[in-house]
Amino acid sequence: MADFVVQPSDGLWGVAPGAVVTFYSASTGGTQYTDLLDASSSPITQVVADAQGFLPRFQGPDGVVGMWASAGGSSRAWIEAHNTGTMEAAAGSVRDWLNVLDFGAVGDNVTDSTAAIQAALAAAPMGGIVYLPAGAYRTSAPLTIPPAVTLMGTHSNLMSVVGLVDPPCYIKPLASFAGDAVIKFLDQDLGGYSTISAEHRITSVMIDGDDLAVTADGIQAKGNIQNVRLEDVTIRKVSGNGIYTGFNAGFFPYSWRCHRVMIDNCGAHGVSVQVMTDITLVDCQAIGNAANGFEINNAANSQMIGCRAEWNGNNGYHITGDWATGTGSGGMLIGDCSTDRNGFNGMLIDATGNPPIQVENLHTRRDGRNGGTGGGGYAGLKVDGATVPVLVGMVTCYPGVDDNGTMTNSPQYGARFLGSAYVAVASGFLHAATAGWSDGGGNTVLRRGLNIAERTGPTNAPVNAFAAPSAVGGNFTVGGYLAAAAGQSDGVWNLWAGAINALNIGTAGGGIAIKEGTNARMGVATLAAGTVTIPNTSVTANSRILIQRRVAGGTLGNLTYTKSAGVSFTINSTSNTETSTVDWVIFESA
Repeated sequence: MADFVVQPSDGLWGVAPGAVVTFYSASTGGTQYTDLLDASSSPITQVVADAQGFLPRFQGPDGVVGMWASAGGSSRAWIEAHNTGTMEAAAGSVRDWLNVLDFGAVGDNVTDSTAAIQAALAAAPMGGIVYLPAGAYRTSAPLTIPPAVTLMGTHSNLMSVVGLVDPPCYIKPLASFAGDAVIKFLDQDLGGYSTISAEHRITSVMIDGDDLAVTADGIQAKGNIQNVRLEDVTIRKVSGNGIYTGFNAGFFPYSWRCHRVMIDNCGAHGVSVQVMTDITLVDCQAIGNAANGFEINNAANSQMIGCRAEWNGNNGYHITGDWATGTGSGGMLIGDCSTDRNGFNGMLIDATGNPPIQVENLHTRRDGRNGGTGGGGYAGLKVDGATVPVLVGMVTCYPGVDDNGTMTNSPQYGARFLGSAYVAVASGFLHAATAGWSDGGGNTVLRRGLNIAERTGPTNAPVNAFAAPSAVGGNFTVGGYLAAAAGQSDGVWNLWAGAINALNIGTAGGGIAIKEGTNARMGVATLAAGTVTIPNTSVTANSRILIQRRVAGGTLGNLTYTKSAGVSFTINSTSNTETSTVDWVIFESA
């Protein structure tokens, strides 16, 4: 008889002190095993947990190396024999690498291998790996990966490539599949685990949902499920979301790491996360999904780096939801991401709350497809009704049509902003069908940086709307002080303040300097016989001329002036013998 003992490495399942445990041949239904022996070799039909909830050592039926244990709850747990006469058992070890073929799985693209794969997952100890050799594994119900267990395949194909001879390695639900997800992570509440639900891992695995007849997500997690790692994972053609995380028992999943994840042609969103704190997405791609490529509904303290969204039915990236205002809230960093030919906007931000959303180096292309008709008010980047601060370092937009040259040039706008609390864009190159930059109105603060270029029209005949170097389109408003070591202007300055010191030189020793010379606005002249005419084309009909004696000469009189607009002005003394040297300055009325 096989010798059973529950070790700490089996700690995925615990029972109450004194609980009565029975054993079966399957995770549901099956045959109950009753030919057991206790530690003293006395016959028993069930096992009773001790005062700490641990099961004592016992022996199972001949030839049985694993059984499903039930403590009367809604689920059963797999318990494996630790002494079956094998070399491993003789050494007292637990296998941490389990091959699904050893549990009866068949990767022939026909046989239902759900029970076999699930048995391997249940038998794996914490830290163990369940291995899928090359093959096509069909399933009829969701697979559940326990905490701290890795599901690993040989590789994941990013897409189907015609003519490529590549041994298949994927999980493919049958047309008869029943369930709401191909793979599930259950929290402690739903899974009945004795430990917190964390450290689930999937690597080099592909899910192919092409045959699904029901709506099901590729990977689904609800509740307190922490520190999941997805690496080199492809999910294609599932009927629901590629990845979905949601709420259960007061908690959401959090602190996931997703590296090189491909979501291809799924029936809803590519990646849909709800209140996912501390998620990191690196080199993830969502392509051809029916809704949004990435639906990010509050992902406080998270980052998305080098990701791509293309040909999705709605927005490439949708940053949305209530990001809160308290000390536990946080923003998100989105860096080096790109888009192409999404149906709505390349990236739409309409999130509420106070944490900043920071976007660096966003490259958008041909978004706003809108069913091929373009228009619709869509943009490469759109911020609409956001109360979160949105900070954009660099954004580019390049328009276009479908790959075959058909349909309408889009998007309509390179970047468009409406009804938002604070948006600042430092630089960019925005080429779009109608306008590169679009202020749709209703923004409390919209700040446009100096280095933003615009183009309109098709790519083969663009119309440039470039500003001069370091020029600012429209009005340049600075809150607070504009401090500059020195400056020059080649245009007219207007001061609109109504204060008596609207122009204020606030440092002792500061002053006003006006250039003298031909046709200048300030100069010196000497009267001869009480008069002098100064040629000056800058004099206007509205000029005001201030005159002051520098050196008195001759008999002094009262000084006046006359003007000939655009030609000259004359200074006259009431004494025809005055020869004084006078200073003059010309001013204009505003």
